[in-house]
Amino acid sequence: MEPLKYGMNTHIIPVFAPLDLAANDMTTTHIKVTNALRVTYLVSFGVITGDTATITVECSSAASTTSASAIPFAYRLTGDTAMDTYGDVTTCDSDGVLITAAYDNMLMMVDVNMSHVADTASYLALSFVTESSMSACVVSAVALVQTRYGQYDPLSTT
Repeated sequence: MEPLKYGMNTHIIPVFAPLDLAANDMTTTHIKVTNALRVTYLVSFGVITGDTATITVECSSAASTTSASAIPFAYRLTGDTAMDTYGDVTTCDSDGVLITAAYDNMLMMVDVNMSHVADTASYLALSFVTESSMSACVVSAVALVQTRYGQYDPLSTT
């Protein structure tokens, strides 16, 4: 029997613990992507009430938002909890995607085209910007980084 290959080709990184944003702007942990072929974020939404939030993908040359610039990405939504359905793949520009209460209890797959990441930028992060009257926006996120070279202990992303 072949041994299990957990994480051999995909580095799974929790970048945002479950949190209620509630009118607070947040940025996920920055991950180093110099050895990545592909990066996909899984963003899980709980209850969303009140106003809206905008999600963008930022790239930077350091693990901080000081030199960050937003880049285009594609995303796809699942159906509500316990629904085995998917929406269409949607591309958006660097302005990001607007999140509303219609996304309650859904999962968003955010796919980053690595060709949009500048040669001088080696870090990625998701940014959540909420409107002032948002009363609840429960979110968590995980990054799935497909690495160039599969290995039992992945290279550090910090």
